[in-house]
Amino acid sequence: MRPACATGTVKLKKVRLSPIRSQRGFTFNEVLIAIALIVIGILGFSLNTAGVIRGNQVSGSVTIATNLAQEKLEELTAQTAFTNVTDASDANNPITATGARDGRFTRTWTIKDSSVASGLKEISVTVSSTEYLFSRNVVLATLVFTG
Repeated sequence: MRPACATGTVKLKKVRLSPIRSQRGFTFNEVLIAIALIVIGILGFSLNTAGVIRGNQVSGSVTIATNLAQEKLEELTAQTAFTNVTDASDANNPITATGARDGRFTRTWTIKDSSVASGLKEISVTVSSTEYLFSRNVVLATLVFTG
């Protein structure tokens, strides 16, 4: 049943939508803001990715330096006689990850009497490298009983 006016007739009000309001879509400003947000997100992601890649490379270099130092430390501790040495270095310096010539790592070592107790020698191996304008050193040291 239709609502009636005081006079008993029904009045319907017609609403006309303008052609602009009846169209659906996005405004130019909405599109620009969406593009700007996407660009900011992509830039942030790409900068973060570059930092992760650089960090992985640095981590790989530290791992190689640690392996080179460990290798030399094991070689030195396997000796039966120890002579004090100050800052001895590899003949192949700078060395590669495999110890070959012309790399980016420099390996030096020191053998000296220990200050802890007599009959002990302190052996320390230092592997240095420069990456991204920063110099990094890995130092491994041990004590060996000379008896």
